[in-house]
Amino acid sequence: MKESLPQVAAVVMCILAGAVMTHSACGQDFDMYRKILVSPTVNTPEPFKGFGGFCGWPKICRLHNGDLFVTFCAGYWHASWPTPLDCPPEYIEYLTQKYPWIAEWDAPDGGHMMWIRSRDNGKTWTRPRAFPVVPGAYGIGDVAQLSDGTMITGAVIQDHYGWKIPAIPLEFARVVANRLPMKTVIFRSEDNAETWEETTRITGPFFAKMGHPHTFLEAHDGGLLLLTCGVPLPSGDGWNFGAQRYLSAMLRSEDKGETWRTLSIFGSNDFNVEEGSAAYLPDGSIGTASRPTSAWFQSYDHGRTWSEPRELIEGSGRRYKKGDLVVTPDGIAVLVFCGGPGGHGEVIYSRDSAQTWVKPAPDRGFKFDPLAYYPNACVLADGSIFAVGDHQGFQCEYGPYGAETVAMRFRIKSPEEGEGIELLPIDEE
Repeated sequence: MKESLPQVAAVVMCILAGAVMTHSACGQDFDMYRKILVSPTVNTPEPFKGFGGFCGWPKICRLHNGDLFVTFCAGYWHASWPTPLDCPPEYIEYLTQKYPWIAEWDAPDGGHMMWIRSRDNGKTWTRPRAFPVVPGAYGIGDVAQLSDGTMITGAVIQDHYGWKIPAIPLEFARVVANRLPMKTVIFRSEDNAETWEETTRITGPFFAKMGHPHTFLEAHDGGLLLLTCGVPLPSGDGWNFGAQRYLSAMLRSEDKGETWRTLSIFGSNDFNVEEGSAAYLPDGSIGTASRPTSAWFQSYDHGRTWSEPRELIEGSGRRYKKGDLVVTPDGIAVLVFCGGPGGHGEVIYSRDSAQTWVKPAPDRGFKFDPLAYYPNACVLADGSIFAVGDHQGFQCEYGPYGAETVAMRFRIKSPEEGEGIELLPIDEE
C-alpha cells in the first residue's frame, strides 16, 4: 500500500533531521491516529514552582455520564520528588551522574497531580486542574467511579528512595523516622470529579516499599477493593533476607475508602509480582497480570484466594510492565501493557475469561502505539478502546526531562476478520 502524504513528509523530515528520532515516531501509521492530550506545548498546565515540562503517568476513567476523565502528573522528572532531595549523599551522587541538573532543581512541593476532562469522546479536553497538593504524593494511581457516582483515586507518598535500612537499632530508627512505613493518600469526589478531597492516609500491608494504588474495584456486594503491591521486609545493610521481593495485595473497604483491611497477599518467593491491574471477568472471577514476568493470577472468591501464576508473555527478563485490564460490552478481556525493549504499547485479549489469549506471537502482543509507556485504558460506548500513555525524557522549554500524555483509540477485530486490532481516529465518530 502506498504511503500517505503525511507519512512521506514525516520520513523526509526524519532524513533532514539526520534520522534522529524525537518525541514523534517518524514515518509510522501510529502518528496518524495519536492525539497529544497534555505536553510542554499542548494544553500545558499552568506552570508552578518546580514544573519542568513533565506531563506523564496518565490514568483514564469513563464516567457514568460518558465523560472521559484523565489524571496525570506534572513535574520535572520521572519521579519529581520535593527538593531539596531527602536522599542519602551516595544516592544523590548516583542521580546527578545521570542527570547533572537534578540536585539543583527547585521544587519545594515536588510534582503536582492533575486532571483533564473530555465531554466529546476525546476530541477536545479541558485545561488541566490540580488535585490537593500533598508533598511527595506523585504518580497518581488508578481512578474509578463507583455505582453511586462516588469517585476515588490515590497515590503513594514517596519519601524513602535511596535509603538503605540498617539492622542496628539506633541507626534503623534514625533512617526510618518520618519515612516508613510508607503511606498512601486516598482522594474522593462526590461531584463527578469536579472537586477532590483527601479522605484518609493508609499504611501497609507492606513496610519498606509500596506501589501506587493499581486498581480500585467495586465488589459485587458493594465493598471496595484495592489492588496494590510492595516489599514486605526491609532491605539494606545487615538484613539477611536475600533478594527483596515485590508481592501483591488485595485490600477491602466497607466505607468507600475511609478504612481498609488486607483481604489477601499473593505472589512468589522466586520472582517479583508488582504493578498489576485487575478487573472482573465475564465469568465472575477477578484476573490480574503483573510486572515483570506477565504472571497471571485469577481469583474466584472476590480476591480472597488466588490461582497459581501462569505467564502470558513468553521469554526471559523483563517482558511486561504496568498496563491495564478492561472488559468490553461483548465480554472480551483486553490487556494493554508495555512490552519488552522497544515494545511499549501492546495489547492481548481473551474471549473466554482468560482461559486463552489472542496475540500475534507467544512473546508479544499487538502493538497499538510505540510511544505509549505505562498505558491505561477505558472502554467507549461503541466498544472501542481508548488508551492513554506517555512519552518522556525529552528536552523542552521548561526543563531537560519533558513528557507528553498521548492517546490512541482502537477496536478488537472479530475472528472472521482474522483477529488483531484496528486503529481508529479519535477526532471522528
